[in-house]
Amino acid sequence: MDVNISQALDLFLNDAERSILLGQFPNGIVAIDLETTGISPLVDKIIEIAAIKFTPQGVSSFETLINPEIDIPAFTTDIHGITDAMVKDQPVICEVLPQFADFIGDLPLVAHNAKFDLGFLVFDYHQLKMPLPRSQVVCSCLAARKSLRQVENHKLGTLCRELNIPLINHHRASDDAWASLSVLAKSLVAQKEHAGKVHLGDALMFKAKDFEKNKDMEIPTHLRILTKKVRDKHVIDIKYKGGSSRRGEYRPVRALSLLPMPGGNVLYAHCLLSDMMKSFSLKKITDVRDLDSEEIRDRLAHFETIKKDRSK
Repeated sequence: MDVNISQALDLFLNDAERSILLGQFPNGIVAIDLETTGISPLVDKIIEIAAIKFTPQGVSSFETLINPEIDIPAFTTDIHGITDAMVKDQPVICEVLPQFADFIGDLPLVAHNAKFDLGFLVFDYHQLKMPLPRSQVVCSCLAARKSLRQVENHKLGTLCRELNIPLINHHRASDDAWASLSVLAKSLVAQKEHAGKVHLGDALMFKAKDFEKNKDMEIPTHLRILTKKVRDKHVIDIKYKGGSSRRGEYRPVRALSLLPMPGGNVLYAHCLLSDMMKSFSLKKITDVRDLDSEEIRDRLAHFETIKKDRSK
């Protein structure tokens, strides 16, 4: 973004939006965004981090590229434009994270699809044996879903287009952090206009310290194969001893991400049976097997038959 931070503040937040943010977060709030080598915090690495701190005293920023010490996959470079050459001489995460922690303190954090950004941060805090911040975590995507239902979808790019938020360099950390802060502010203003008050409950996800309950962020040995399945977005069959109607049965899912969560590590996946995005606890996945296209069709047809029989 070719403007200074004061100009950026004027671009992204008007007086009403600044007022409502400070009304909800009187000590201030920090918008964060990461660019990474992929979308699995238990596997992938941070390559850029940015934070915009907005407080009653003003606005300040933190931004840096990070050397992930692994190659950046071409498909992610196609998204954010960050190359191996750009990060080669940049600091590594163990140098950056203490500075980042000092910058954010324990102020509330906001990010778009916050569980992914927080997953990466929490994993690296854990690996470096750093104490977790006591920050409350707010998701601008959840806030928008509650208050801005007229928008066709709640991806950051779509929201910025529909709300006239100047997202110049989408998928670069600083610009996306500013955009997340603006989306949250506009969501809160819309909620107040419609309901006469602001209720943050639907946008609150957890507190970063809640991850202290997750003591083991390693992927179990028998599930290490999920690393490749997630990277390639494969459709697989998982045997899952959770849920209700299909407890202990195999179910086909498209593996998308491996995430640390307060209650333990999860596989985030598209469940082909329900056509919904779901989180499956790794502790409850007892087996993983591959499916070819014919098997996928057969499995879905089988469950469709069961569903019809149960509805009779």
